[in-house]
Amino acid sequence: MASPPSSPPSPVPSISPSLLQSTFSHLPVMSMRKKIVDKIQQNRVTLIIGETGCGKSSQIPQFLLEENMTPILCTLPRRFAVVSVAKMVAKARNCELGEEVGYHIGHSRNLSAGSEIVFKTAGVLLDEMQEKGLTALKYKVIILDEVHERSVESDLVLVCVKQFLLKNNDFRLVLMSATADISRYRDYFRDLGRGERVEVLAIPSSNQNMVFQRKVSYVDQVAESLGMSSEIMQSKYSSCLNPSEYNAYIKSELHVLIHELVLHIHKNEPDIEKSILVFLPTYYSLEQQWRLLKPLESTFRVHILHGSIDTEQALMTMKIWKSHRKVILATNIAESSVTIPKVAYVIDSCRSLQVYWDKSRKKECAALVWVSKSQANQRSGRTGRTCDGQVYRLVPRSFYNDLEDHESPVILKLSLRLQILSLCCAESKAINDPKVLLQKALDPPDPQVVEDALNLLDQMCALEKTPPRGRYEPTFYGRLLASFSLSFDASVLVLKFGDIGMIREGILLGIMMDTQPLPIIHPFGEDELFAKYIDCYYGDRAILAGRKEMEFMANFCAFQFWQHIFKDKNRLEHLKQVLKTDDVYPDTQQMPKLEEDWCSFHNLYQSSLHQVSEIYNDILNAIHRFRPKFLSSFRDLTPYYDPYKFKHTCLFKSQQDGHSDVVAADEEDIELSSETNKCVAVPYVTLNHLNSYQVAKKFAAIVKETRAQYQDGASSHQTEDADVDNFHVNGEVSPCVYFLRGSCSRGSSCSFSHSVQAKRPQCKFLLSLQGCRNGESCPFSHDMGRSAVSAHRNICLQEDNAMSSASLLNLFPKSTDRSILILDDVDFQFSSCLACHYVPSKIISTTSLSETTITEPSLTGVRILWGLYHPYQTIVAKAGKNLIPWNEVECVLWFPCFDSYGEDLDGKRQVLQNFFEYLAIRILADDLQDVRVIITMNNIRFSQLQVEKLARDCFFILRDSCAFDEISFGMLHDCVTSRRPMVVSRSFSYVFSIQPPNDELFSDYAATMKKHLHKIQKI
Repeated sequence: MASPPSSPPSPVPSISPSLLQSTFSHLPVMSMRKKIVDKIQQNRVTLIIGETGCGKSSQIPQFLLEENMTPILCTLPRRFAVVSVAKMVAKARNCELGEEVGYHIGHSRNLSAGSEIVFKTAGVLLDEMQEKGLTALKYKVIILDEVHERSVESDLVLVCVKQFLLKNNDFRLVLMSATADISRYRDYFRDLGRGERVEVLAIPSSNQNMVFQRKVSYVDQVAESLGMSSEIMQSKYSSCLNPSEYNAYIKSELHVLIHELVLHIHKNEPDIEKSILVFLPTYYSLEQQWRLLKPLESTFRVHILHGSIDTEQALMTMKIWKSHRKVILATNIAESSVTIPKVAYVIDSCRSLQVYWDKSRKKECAALVWVSKSQANQRSGRTGRTCDGQVYRLVPRSFYNDLEDHESPVILKLSLRLQILSLCCAESKAINDPKVLLQKALDPPDPQVVEDALNLLDQMCALEKTPPRGRYEPTFYGRLLASFSLSFDASVLVLKFGDIGMIREGILLGIMMDTQPLPIIHPFGEDELFAKYIDCYYGDRAILAGRKEMEFMANFCAFQFWQHIFKDKNRLEHLKQVLKTDDVYPDTQQMPKLEEDWCSFHNLYQSSLHQVSEIYNDILNAIHRFRPKFLSSFRDLTPYYDPYKFKHTCLFKSQQDGHSDVVAADEEDIELSSETNKCVAVPYVTLNHLNSYQVAKKFAAIVKETRAQYQDGASSHQTEDADVDNFHVNGEVSPCVYFLRGSCSRGSSCSFSHSVQAKRPQCKFLLSLQGCRNGESCPFSHDMGRSAVSAHRNICLQEDNAMSSASLLNLFPKSTDRSILILDDVDFQFSSCLACHYVPSKIISTTSLSETTITEPSLTGVRILWGLYHPYQTIVAKAGKNLIPWNEVECVLWFPCFDSYGEDLDGKRQVLQNFFEYLAIRILADDLQDVRVIITMNNIRFSQLQVEKLARDCFFILRDSCAFDEISFGMLHDCVTSRRPMVVSRSFSYVFSIQPPNDELFSDYAATMKKHLHKIQKI
């Protein structure tokens, strides 16, 4: 991307707080404040219609707050809108975001228990209703904003909320939109109850001077402005005047027209702060337009709004520039709810990207379509908000008049597999029958589509029919799939990896399939540079066929690179600081900035890495709650944690910032430079590192298997011996691809067959994630070989309930000179029981009790260390003495007791964190790496407290887990109940071992820890 201008740009804050309040006071919605509040209080459902920019999204929640109708939930269709509106409201109320006003998007939460107004995406609310039922709606008022946007999540939220509304009178529902079909929503809630009705309020436009004007022009007026013939313009850009007959494909001429229009606006608009918003349908079309603007970087500051752009980066569109004309290239992410300051011009291509289910290819596909009038009106509403506005619609007026009034609901276009599975798993009976519920939707999907999805889920063993009514119920496999916050295909992939003992790798790859933006930075419009970034992390093109698979695999390696190079160094520094002072926490204020810089040096998004990490922990915790069989079927098969012996030393080089015109940082606080530092010690990861070769092979096989399962009639189209790796099939020469295209120039000297009857090798893209784009015109075979369809049919099952004392005893040392150490066994319950099954003289037990006479016969021979408080005195030292003979210890056992902490989860986590910190220091300092650490606790508590993450942060890796035999070894104090079907709640012993970081990477860290540890012991 282009370099910044020589003079530093000067962004300024968009609106000061006082000006913001002043602007709000003149919004049209302000004059209806009392009426809006009264109607919401009097009616269970209120529909509010108001033009874009009237203030309904930001002001109505505040009206209700000031009338003590709290807490208030507001849903919006897009993440960008949720964050930007939440920030605006928090600023207006002069509070920190996350306190009185908060938000929740995906795995990003910025709210507190005291938040009075909470903004969420529709998808987040839907997940909460499916998991918690009516308890997810513990709000006084629920506002569903932008209800005209008919995403599948929005429609499902609407039908679910309605079902709960019919059963509950405690909350008020408010529907808001600028362009919704009033009669449809009023009729939809007609069956609320006798005498009830949907109150409709229309916020009138105001004629006050403070309301800005908006003018709309069409392609013929654009032609006149640019000095072109309107007839030529119409024939060039819309040769047919009927949208149903004219393809929405974007020709290069349209990009040229937009470019000329941008230049025309810039030339004739003297106010440099007035910006231009351009609506285009796809990432590719945004790139094409950006390339035209790139040479004019000294004039324009270009921002991109797309789902793949980091949220903080996208929010930079809110800045006002005094030195450049701001041009925003956006998809429909900027279509509603968002007020971008000083947008004076909107250029609308009148196209959008529509996702649909391709029945023949058995996958979701996308197509360009014309927008509806409702969408076009939403887009025009992005201007005329903070200044006068001009809208250019790049179609003739007559063409526009023939557009559909409203967009077709997405719920009518998708396969609904994941949505139906999630509904089947919902806790509430009001919403857990998809056949019944979906017929109550505002636009019910075709019953055959629902039946097809149910049949597919049945075939995959995610659902099963139960007598006598033949109702579909989720299996264990289905509930586990639905518990993941991933797409259906990504969830299936995760569990397939689990079946082969690589669950951690599967989780990461599944997350990469769904995450936007991915960790590796994709410089906008710089595909060649992006390819270089990919090669730095994964460069083998022989194993993976598809481009997407390559990108996912590279991001998988990038995440691990970050974990093992940056995070491990940070973890080590933390451990070094733990014993230096009484305050065990070092100053970490500089850490976010250091991490941000490190990520930039290695072409990574810091926020994306954190998002992946959060989702990874959530999925891992779900697996611990459900306890699939593979958790106990594999022992020590954790290639993700294999010793990482590679060495990486950063070598920095100053490079020209080729993409500084797409702003990626808060430029209000920094001065942009045309140069950035990059680490040039590449590749960062090779095939010999991080087990990437084996992971890639398994990834390719699982993708191929999964895609094969989705193909129609796969079993009837098998070829006996198709070889997908070379150009010979059954020993015959395969056909010449160029001959089939009519372009082979080699004639008889060609080494391939020029016969159309020759058997073709299989298309290697057919079973990739993207699939083959050529369809029937592909010169390669789309018949699937036997290997492709021999799908691995083992279904993920729950582990059995069997427990045996031998599972734990087999972990104990066999050598006569090694012992087990039981920490903090206050009442000696576990020591006594274990002494009945193991040699007492090989048991060392610590307690905080003062020394007393032991009367329990089973403890005879057990070495008891009295008066040691856990974990500091047991693991580190007491009064300058190290009482535990660590050189004898082979197993450390701990049975955490959290009775004194009640519901204080943070306090419980702190105890666990201190335990892992101290024990890691002890093991690393004294070179006790063979010591196994066994923690026994309830599996739901283990998941709830994120014990595996706490352990990993101190270099402990979970190697094994087995059911704890409480009959033989004693009852645990901590019992957790679960009402969710198929969620296990039992005691398990979790076996950890330390995976020390590489000495070559982090020098002699053990000596430093030994020094601090022994210094304490001498005090």
